[in-house]
Amino acid sequence: MARWAMLLLIAFLLLTWSAYGLDYKKEARIDLLAKTPPEYRAAAPHFAASELCTVRNDAGGELMGVSHWLLGNELYKSYQNPGLSCDGPYPFTVEEIYMVLWFDYATTIYVSVDVESADVTNPGCPFPGDLLSLSSTYEVVIPGGGLYQVAVPLDSPAVVDEPYFVGFYFADDVDTLSGASPVTDQVPVPCVSYNIWDAEIGFVDLYDTGFPSFPQFPGRLLLYSSGIPGGFGGEEPEPSVTIIKPNYNEIVVEDIIIWAAETSGSNIIDYVKFDYRTDNGAWTEIGLDEDGSRAMRNGIDPSVPGDGFTMPWDYSGLTEGNYWLKATVYDTLGRSSVDSIPVSIDPTPPVPFCVNPAKTDTICLPETLEITTADEDVSLVKFESKAAAMDYEIPVVTLDQSPFGAHYCGPVTGAIAIRYWFDQGNIYCMREGAQYITIDTVAARLADNMLTDENNGTYDDLFYYGLQQYILTHGNELRLNAYRNPDYHDFRTLLQERELILILGLSGEPGLYLVGAGVAGLEDDQERYAIKVSDPLTGSIMDVYLRNTGGGAEVYYDGSWHNLDLIITVAGYTHTVTRDFIGADNNVSGGWTTEWNTYDIFQDSLYFMTATVTDAEGRSDMKTSMSLHRCQSVSDPGDFNDDGTVNVGDALYLIEYIYKDGPEPVGGPGRADANCDDNIDLNDIIFIIKYVLAEGDAPCY
Repeated sequence: MARWAMLLLIAFLLLTWSAYGLDYKKEARIDLLAKTPPEYRAAAPHFAASELCTVRNDAGGELMGVSHWLLGNELYKSYQNPGLSCDGPYPFTVEEIYMVLWFDYATTIYVSVDVESADVTNPGCPFPGDLLSLSSTYEVVIPGGGLYQVAVPLDSPAVVDEPYFVGFYFADDVDTLSGASPVTDQVPVPCVSYNIWDAEIGFVDLYDTGFPSFPQFPGRLLLYSSGIPGGFGGEEPEPSVTIIKPNYNEIVVEDIIIWAAETSGSNIIDYVKFDYRTDNGAWTEIGLDEDGSRAMRNGIDPSVPGDGFTMPWDYSGLTEGNYWLKATVYDTLGRSSVDSIPVSIDPTPPVPFCVNPAKTDTICLPETLEITTADEDVSLVKFESKAAAMDYEIPVVTLDQSPFGAHYCGPVTGAIAIRYWFDQGNIYCMREGAQYITIDTVAARLADNMLTDENNGTYDDLFYYGLQQYILTHGNELRLNAYRNPDYHDFRTLLQERELILILGLSGEPGLYLVGAGVAGLEDDQERYAIKVSDPLTGSIMDVYLRNTGGGAEVYYDGSWHNLDLIITVAGYTHTVTRDFIGADNNVSGGWTTEWNTYDIFQDSLYFMTATVTDAEGRSDMKTSMSLHRCQSVSDPGDFNDDGTVNVGDALYLIEYIYKDGPEPVGGPGRADANCDDNIDLNDIIFIIKYVLAEGDAPCY
């Protein structure tokens, strides 16, 4: 039956659909569903699952229900490609069609299914085409509320030699289906999920319904099919896996999430299994990641957070020493690939926790600095400080992605980071043989490594893997790290205290990558922090805002807030950070402390305090807190000797400091500027004397 005949059939079926439906769909609501497997409801006897190969395009994971949408007398369509999941798929015989639905209560539905060809007049956006097979209408009894997978067989199987569409038709009225909801994953993709409820409106792409008052569906319909493959040989490449974190031979001193990248580009990856062993022991399974959903960022399309193939490793019950980690990837055809790396662990690592000051505390010297650590064999705790300018900017370059491609924000931000470290003297990162290469060439090389063109954007794991491979083949002068769900303190510490290049992974609409370029001031009255970024979409340095959220942060970009999912840092191996030594402690008696009693710091100034813990095995780790030095909240104005009163003794204290090289005012030398004229001189002495005699204003600090 040609497409016109199918449209006539649809028009006939939809004649009873009323105008009430438009108002009903405007009330649609998207709900997160409980993580429970759907109950299976078959409309008729069906094939055993082992006899069929399942074809679906949803990502699984957490599911969303779209309530107040499904009324009945309407048809849903889903794009199917058996080449992504079935061995030697073509010719493929479609036997059965399924749809996952949520029901609020018990009901009875009347459904039929169909198979259509895929119209690829627009190669980038397949559309339902000619009707190939249509089932009878079946009555399906839903016994109660919950999640159900409704299976409907075709009366006559459809044989296809290429991708196709399946349809699920509901022949019911408003009252019968008012408690039923279509179900989606959380990965919206255009041109795969369609709905038609009105012959005049026609098919609507649920990625973008085209009606401003309707919601955009949160993902792809759980509408799929199964059948019998009849060919010989698959279309997908064999899987390939690489462990990208931790690094080879890394000394692991904190919580670890193993991160593996599947780099073949295969669309039929089933799961990744993670194992560990001692040097000579047997492998022990850590866990399986069957999801692998990951963030795609291209500066155009929406992006949802996703960590890719990852697995936390709780090694607290193991003994200190050397271990091997292994990742094994399997595809749906049973093919596999393995990667393994050696690491060294310490179940009680030398990780400091800053007790005083905590991050973003306000302080007034002298202060007792204190940390705690779980390590039982600490040999030294060193405390250091570093002045932090309120406004801080680094000389990152700008680069416009448009000459490369509209989806090139990943390779371009990587090229900006490479260029920064080249300017700092890491010449081999932009050199091939005896020739230096341009930043444009770097972006092109990174795009190849990151599979950016193949995916029309860049996945986080392929970004990290591609940049890592580029560095390894260009002098290996740089190192990478990744921080998930960072907050403002993390951003400022990594950028300003650690002096790293930061690549920010933002999700939302659109998902994109930016390069951190600076900070400006502190929190404003709307709890926002001003930061600067190098933006590949505009090719410019932009001022944007960052704000903390529960457990992370958001960046305000192009009119909306975007989740800051990830910071990838790039550092030069030879780069060192200069800090001022405060003190050290090599005896746990009384806690790990030191006194910060220098007064060569200034009022209303920012300082980083970094504690570095080293254990007897030479392992070390550091943590940093950023504090504002502000003594007016602690000491009374004019109380320079900090004895709790303001009197002639403070005037004499100031005379000693200004003219006789005496001690600085407690709280810092800036407090000596009693009249706030930015000079410390006789006028300040006269000012404090007038104040003591109750004849003048209070000193500034």
